Amino acid sequence: MNVALLQLPSLMSSDTKLEKYFQTCKAKKVKLVALGEYVLNPFFKEFDTTNPKEMAHTLSADTLSVLHKLSKKYKLDIIAPLLMREQNKLYKSIALIQNDKAQFYHQQKLIAYPHWNEKAFFNNKVSKSPQTPLIFEKDGFKIGIVAGFEIHFDEIWLKLKKAQVDVVFLPCSNTFNSKMRWRNLCQMRAFLNSMAILRINRVGELYYEQTPWRFYGDSLFINANGHIEESLGDKEEMMLVGLDLTHIHQIQKEWQFRE
Repeated sequence: MNVALLQLPSLMSSDTKLEKYFQTCKAKKVKLVALGEYVLNPFFKEFDTTNPKEMAHTLSADTLSVLHKLSKKYKLDIIAPLLMREQNKLYKSIALIQNDKAQFYHQQKLIAYPHWNEKAFFNNKVSKSPQTPLIFEKDGFKIGIVAGFEIHFDEIWLKLKKAQVDVVFLPCSNTFNSKMRWRNLCQMRAFLNSMAILRINRVGELYYEQTPWRFYGDSLFINANGHIEESLGDKEEMMLVGLDLTHIHQIQKEWQFRE
């Protein structure tokens, strides 16, 4: 099965650039395309603090409509992180768009550091006992969707392993000097769980309190053996990946980590 990772900076869903990428995906017989965090919504620090929920809701509603149209037009499933408002609460979510249908996964573990406090900004329910993330099937693959920060939490990956997931999509917004740490984390999760991991990081640079926040890309395709098969650089790019279910199942059988 062919999939695509779009490594992009923040852009509007109406940007013609997005549709051009989708046109390429259709030509390459891609069936599923994924984007990084804070690509179709501004970074949470960018929101007007006087009314962030209304602003996010307006942006996400327009974006969702565009994604449905693109999914139908190009016959693509789309994984896209979005900020969603429900009952006057704002959630950091990941949408799975399939033609007219949409499923949403609300991130269960959020960053809560002084300089980067998503937990205080959003209304996501944070539990010590998280639920199973969003899982769906496509062309025989069992696919999981997990938010980038959730790579750190064993209990979430145990849920994926128990569900016999083959492939995990991991939208991210990684910055600062974390490149090698994230590579090691992704390789470790892929190998110990016998799952392929597709990590999609955004690119671009923002400034807060005179400090540059450089989102460095380095989107990755890591096979179920924990090896990095392909990576992108630090600029806007697209990665095309051919997933082989037989190969993934062979690795699962060889290592027997799921026995």
